[in-house]
Formats: sequence, structure tokens, C-alpha cells
Amino acid sequence: MLNNTSLHTGLSEKIGNFSIELLYHTTQAQDKIANLIISPITVWTILAVIAEGADEQTLAQLNRALRLTPRLKDETQKEYQEIVKWLQVKTTTVELQKLNSMFMDEQNTPQRDFVEAARGYDTHLISVNFSDPNVTANSINNLVSSVTHGRISQLVDSSNIADSKLILTSVLYFKAQWTVSFNSSLTTKQPFSDSTGKQLGEVNMMYRRHTYPFANIVTLQARVLEVAYGKDNRLSMLIMLPNPGVSLNEMFYNFGNVSLDTIFDELKVSVEQYGEDEIDCFIPRFKIESSLQLNDALKRMGIVDLFDERKARLPLMSYLPVHVSQIIHKAEIEVTEEGTVASAASAAEFSNRISSVIRFEANRPFCYLIIEKVTNSIVFGGLYQTPSLF
Repeated sequence: MLNNTSLHTGLSEKIGNFSIELLYHTTQAQDKIANLIISPITVWTILAVIAEGADEQTLAQLNRALRLTPRLKDETQKEYQEIVKWLQVKTTTVELQKLNSMFMDEQNTPQRDFVEAARGYDTHLISVNFSDPNVTANSINNLVSSVTHGRISQLVDSSNIADSKLILTSVLYFKAQWTVSFNSSLTTKQPFSDSTGKQLGEVNMMYRRHTYPFANIVTLQARVLEVAYGKDNRLSMLIMLPNPGVSLNEMFYNFGNVSLDTIFDELKVSVEQYGEDEIDCFIPRFKIESSLQLNDALKRMGIVDLFDERKARLPLMSYLPVHVSQIIHKAEIEVTEEGTVASAASAAEFSNRISSVIRFEANRPFCYLIIEKVTNSIVFGGLYQTPSLF
């Protein structure tokens, strides 16, 4: 069950709500309906580091999107350090590793205060020769590949380096087994439809009957199921399945009235009052790889000046002027009967609870979040809406 501990700080709630907004706007910025995987906390971290070097409107836009209060900068860094302590896990059933790096042209010199501030977000500065794009791209890619165990081997190429003076990378690797695995012999080919019931294709649908935390959140117009990873109850996947006839867009719109904390609280209250439900759980096997340019999504969130060479104000970052030309994000996830491999760079309605088994069938578009449960941090999040037989 999701925790509500003292380590679940105000900052983790802010990062969580940023994460949901980023997921929504990333979907809106895509040209076509597609599956999605993103690591919002890594994007939040990159932007928080940039904010330490920003001023004027550039800073104001970042603070608004990140939910940061300028006068509480030191407290924010302390809370972040508490959160990241829990984003390193290595057990026999769960592995979670992260690395934040900033690559700056060796011809430029970072401001000393900025270097210290970046360390507060567990981010290290590395000087490289941007005049040799191939060597620089290899340096960045080798670092990313080592953290993701080779799953993401090319985050950037020489064309990303050619006109850059600064590249920030934030990489997260996750591999885990379900606490209770699915039986592969029960996986069957099943139809997958859109929110109106029109069949889009087929999926390999996994099945398990088990007791899972579950809530029907009326204001969200969705049912939420938690599936745990590992033996030590540290991480889990939340699957948010819009009610029949409700689209993912409508569900995301409802987040204006429902915070992530509400969902966590309702799952907790649900288990305390009713116990964990016996669920017939059907979720597709799936693999998603996303390579995203986040500029458009972040502009939709109000971060505009950062990407404009004339308007960007980053005077506290380095002695020579810099701006952010692009934010590149790559991530992938694989969900199978045994577990998951992933890497990247309101009131609940209880009236319908009865003693019979509840059927939770993710056979239409849904949102999924992988949560670190001590801090309630969203490690990965995404959408599954285009079926395939994986």
C-alpha cells in the first residue's frame, strides 16, 4: 500500500502535480495518438537546476511551472535531497539507479554559486570540448549507456552538439519483478478498444486474481489499481483506467480538481476501511520506447523564454551567455508477466463494493505511474492507448 510518511514532503506533491501536467502536455504536443513513457522527476530536476542559473522572466516562468517558491530555495534543496536518497534501490527484486549531469563547453566557465546549487540537486558539471561534436556525443552517450545498462545507448548525436554550449542529462534506470507475478500460461490475445468501445486492435492480456489496493475515484472518473513490485514494498505501479466512455483527455482534465495526494489518500482509506480487494486483474503486456523533444510541451506549461536566444536570462549559470536550445528525453518501459524494465534519460466511491471479485480490465486507453512509495514520487509515467501484440 502507498505510504504517507514524514518523507512524503510538500515538494514530492509539487513534483507529482508537475508530473501529471507534463504527461498531459506531452501528449497534447504529439502529432498523433501514441503510447508514451516519460520520467517526469528527471525533467523536473533538469529544470530546477536551470532555475538556479536563471533570472527575470525566465526564472519566473520556471518557478511557476515547477511550483517553486524563490524564498524557500534552501528548503527545497534539502527536501529534494531527502527524496533522492530513496531513488537508489538495489535488491534481488528491484533496481533503481539515477544520474544527473550537466555538460558545459570547456570554453565557458560556470559560476561557482551555480556549481554549488547544482550539487544541491545531485547534479555534477562536466567540461567537454563542444568544438568536437562526435567526441562530446560519445562521452554523453557512454555515461547514459552505463547507467541504463545499455538500454539507452544514444541519447544525443553530433547534430545535437553542433550548436550547443550546454547539455543537461538526467537518467533513470528501473528494473523490477512484481511482488506476485502473472502466470504466462494465462496470457491470452484480447481486443483493445478506444474510450467509445471501438476496437483498435489486439493485445496479449496478462491475468492474475489477487488482492490489490483499489479505489473508484468519482471526481477523476477513473478506477485506480496498485500493483506492487519487489519484496520490500518500495515501488509499485498505479494503473488509472478511465470509466467506460471517458477519454484519457477527460480524465487528465479532472486532475484540475483532484491532486495526486487525493488518489494516494483514497487508496489508503480504501484499504483501511475495506481491506485489499480480490481483483481479477487484466493488463496488457507492453513495451514502449519514447524519444521526445520536450520544448513544445514545456512551452505549453509556460516555460517560453528559456528556449529563446534573445529572451533567455541565465546570467547566474556561467560567465558567457547561454540558452537552452532543446530538452531531449528518451525513456523505455517493458511490462511482462515477471515484472518491469524501464529506463530514462476527491472522494472515492465505495458504495459499489461487494464481497464478490472485482474485475479490473485494462482493455482501453489507460495511464500508468511507477511510484516510489516512501516519498510518493512518480519515477515513470505514461499512457497506453495504441495496442500491439508484444
